[in-house]
Amino acid sequence: MKKTKIDWCDSTINCVYGCPNNCKYCYGNVLNKRFHFCKNWSIPEWKPEHLKDFTVKKPRSIFVDSMSDIGTWKYEWFEAVMNAIWDNAQHKYIALTKKPSGFIEMNAKYGINSKRFLMNLFAGVTVVNKASLFNYGEELQYFDFLSVEPLLGPIGNMDWLLNQKTSAVKLLIIGAETGNRKGKVIPEKGWVLDLVEQCNEAGTKVFMKESLRSIMGNDFRQDELLWRV
Repeated sequence: MKKTKIDWCDSTINCVYGCPNNCKYCYGNVLNKRFHFCKNWSIPEWKPEHLKDFTVKKPRSIFVDSMSDIGTWKYEWFEAVMNAIWDNAQHKYIALTKKPSGFIEMNAKYGINSKRFLMNLFAGVTVVNKASLFNYGEELQYFDFLSVEPLLGPIGNMDWLLNQKTSAVKLLIIGAETGNRKGKVIPEKGWVLDLVEQCNEAGTKVFMKESLRSIMGNDFRQDELLWRV
């Protein structure tokens, strides 16, 4: 288990390294080129030796796929990590994906109702612009939060998701792209304020990452997270 600079969790445990999504702004790929976690970043590798890290007794909020996408895992990897989560309920866990259908399918195979994952696991979907939001569609209603990071453009109307009684989404995490990528997008303050206004109307929490502090000024905001222990 590693302490992390990610400002919405305490620690990370990565039993999988690598991701086939090929996002041009991926920080994991950059780190892999330096530290060589896996041979080829686009071909995820299983690291079962990290399963022992779940047994730490002090309660923490733990991100379980900061160096991969849980929705793209092989099922046997998913099953092993879910078993570790089940057996170590002292922690709160966070998973994030760009493949919500894959995550939902593996939960169903594991025997968990897709409308409520393991009770101590909070699952989110990454959304970066309006197109990515609508590409997911109704799958989003089963997830606890959206990670709007990096914010690459205006998201648009989310009333169809945030204001539905059937929707589980209760939190938006919003962040700017970091690093020095050529073509890096600096989000406009108005894009963020539009999301905040919609969240206020729906009673949805907002957590802005530190990457937005200079952009938002006095409008910077960090509501209490769903999983803080």
